[in-house]
Amino acid sequence: MLSRIGPAKRVAVLSVAAVFMAGCTHAEKEVSIAPLVPAAGRLDPGLGPETRALSSGPGYKGSPSWSPGGARIAFTVDGYVVDRPTDSEEPRRWTTRDFTAEDTEWISEDTLMILGAASPTGTEESPSSLYRTRAEGDSLELERIEKEVSAIGTGRGGLILARGRGASESRLALTRGNGDVRRLYSESIKGRVASLSVSPDGDEAVLTVRPPGDLQTSRLHMFDLRKGRVREITRLDGNREILGTPQWTGQYLYFVAGVKNTPLDRDGSEPLYEIFRVPEEGGAPEPAPGVGEDFVATSIRVSPDGERLAIIGRLSPQAPTNLYVLDPLAEDLTAVTTNEDMEIKTGPDDLAWSPGGQSVVVVARGTPSTEPEVHAAPAVRLLEDFYNLYEIPVGGPEDAPR
Repeated sequence: MLSRIGPAKRVAVLSVAAVFMAGCTHAEKEVSIAPLVPAAGRLDPGLGPETRALSSGPGYKGSPSWSPGGARIAFTVDGYVVDRPTDSEEPRRWTTRDFTAEDTEWISEDTLMILGAASPTGTEESPSSLYRTRAEGDSLELERIEKEVSAIGTGRGGLILARGRGASESRLALTRGNGDVRRLYSESIKGRVASLSVSPDGDEAVLTVRPPGDLQTSRLHMFDLRKGRVREITRLDGNREILGTPQWTGQYLYFVAGVKNTPLDRDGSEPLYEIFRVPEEGGAPEPAPGVGEDFVATSIRVSPDGERLAIIGRLSPQAPTNLYVLDPLAEDLTAVTTNEDMEIKTGPDDLAWSPGGQSVVVVARGTPSTEPEVHAAPAVRLLEDFYNLYEIPVGGPEDAPR
């Protein structure tokens, strides 16, 4: 059974599913594939016996992010940012409730850089800003560092941000830990940078770019952070887009892509989102070896050592959503969970590796009923209908089967 947080008082509650769902809706870009109907009658949610909950209670949670030392984990609740120690229940709020966060990056144990806005945003006409905030008592003060920022990513040299209003042109900048711009790159990128990821050595950044006038097409650009030069390394033609942030693994970049704004294929099935890879030097993207041709993916994240990929997805369109780990070198896919009763959240940023690479955090909930129900159960069971963070052990590379 999963580890639970809070007392187990026995209560009788009349609950309507709509009440639960009120705290679980969100206007931002989200679920790429809908959850399957849970298997009836199962008690074990299938996240594994060593799994432990890192949050509890109502609220639409997401975007987990570990502190550099691994002692705390930050996440969003209905758009605002909180964090808490991984070994206690005491949360700490970083922003006010009217703030809408899109991304967070730790730059020290007590400082966060937050991409978002003080009101709902997420459109190209209403771009986000980059803020810095520190854990200083009960202060929720945010310092705006830069306006019109579309993506951020951390590297050895500091935080890289993409600036630009609308879809016509973007530029990159390198900031110091205090948020001051250390370098503004003069070469522009044609289009809007939707996401970026800095290479392990800090010398390059891979960018997901949506060109102007052709927002249905995603392209990958490589930006040389030493020389300040950009080049296109691959593109997805047609009505296809790249979801989330490309991941660096060895000589390849891995990313998830699929058909955009197409709820159903012609045969009535869900559109497929696949994992692709492309060499760092560029070329045509190819399906990632080792996952199987029917695999449906939504979220990927590379381990801290760069040797494994955590993946949220399904072995086939009819299979349940689970957490998997892919060894790209061995082309070996391992199922970490055997979940059939929990709805694992499938947002591109809703999973994160621990700094030591021994566990992965996912966001999940018990699937709420669509009919009114009377519950005679421990109070903690009623809270399972809300999204919460769960830490799932995955072991190290030495634990993988050979």
